[in-house]
Amino acid sequence: MADTTAIVAISRRGAVIGARVRNALGGNAALYAEQRFLGDAISVQTVQKPSPVHPAPVEGQDHQPAQNAIPFDLPARPLVARLFVECERLVLMMPVGAAVRLLAAHIGDKHSDCAVVCVDDGGRFAVSLLSGHIGGADALAEQVARAIDATAVITSASHALNTIAVDLLGAALGWRIEASSQMVTRASAAMVNGEPVGIYQDSGERDWWDTNRPLPSNITVCDTIDALAAFPNALVISDRTDVSERVAAQGHRTLVVYKPRSLVVGIGSRRGVDFAEVDALLRDTFRANRLAIESVRCIATAELKRDEAGINMLAEHLGVPVLHYEADELNATPGPSGASESQRLLGIVGVAEPAVLLASGADIIVPKVRSESATLAVARIVHENI
Repeated sequence: MADTTAIVAISRRGAVIGARVRNALGGNAALYAEQRFLGDAISVQTVQKPSPVHPAPVEGQDHQPAQNAIPFDLPARPLVARLFVECERLVLMMPVGAAVRLLAAHIGDKHSDCAVVCVDDGGRFAVSLLSGHIGGADALAEQVARAIDATAVITSASHALNTIAVDLLGAALGWRIEASSQMVTRASAAMVNGEPVGIYQDSGERDWWDTNRPLPSNITVCDTIDALAAFPNALVISDRTDVSERVAAQGHRTLVVYKPRSLVVGIGSRRGVDFAEVDALLRDTFRANRLAIESVRCIATAELKRDEAGINMLAEHLGVPVLHYEADELNATPGPSGASESQRLLGIVGVAEPAVLLASGADIIVPKVRSESATLAVARIVHENI
């Protein structure tokens, strides 16, 4: 599924409003206008060839479509069916009933369906229709509404009740959920039904809730793991595996664990270190210190290691970036373990510890450990309390 937005208009008013939406969304957004109303879309946009991201579905035409405005012939069903599969976001300029009939045969589940928003011909409402939370249709509806001065219609319970969306908590921050979809659904139900929910957090960003409004009355932030035991429903935000295990043993009716991206890994190595060695060093170190690999935010190393295949493969495997630091930066930030072999070989006081300190701006929680050809240190990024 491509990271694109498609807007489909089947009426003259829809084409005009859809062009405004396309202009506001920008990027890889494309407007598909029913052929008779392409001129109405062109009046809102500059005439250019269609984007290569959205090739024109109608062949053999002499006209020049508007920028990312592509004509199509009715019926709209084949086009909408294709875009529903190919795009991440779909804005349908049509009644909700018409959209439902067009999409009914293709709807799967909220984890795979693209986000769908419907806009009426009057441009009064932007309705989040499918994949409101996980797919982002709720946010898209608000974005579309702002673009055309309309009202966003969002019926997701957590949004309507101004409470925590369990399946979205920390998503924008890169947190990973450790819970089955069934458990997330049950925890979400507990949240919107006002059941007591305890939250424990020992790492990660603290600004997951708008501080300008109080938490819902059924939610309590616990200072200790033991305090969490009093609640039938629990949310845990931690980069430690032992915390997850302790909370699981408390026997909560629902439990959702979030792994924040709070850990920075510093790595130094000899030239040509292979992926298997640095991967084993990372996993052994995290296992010994009860840290979650899912919480790795980035890898930090020396600029001299930019082309080190083993380190780059590890970063790719983890899905995290690699930050590189020059020798003078590393030398100005000595680690607690002091000088190492790198000082003799490269003129650098160290790599793993200085790099992790520079990348995290925090204290080291795992001092340098080593394998035959690599060194590794870990730091935790500290965030202020909410």
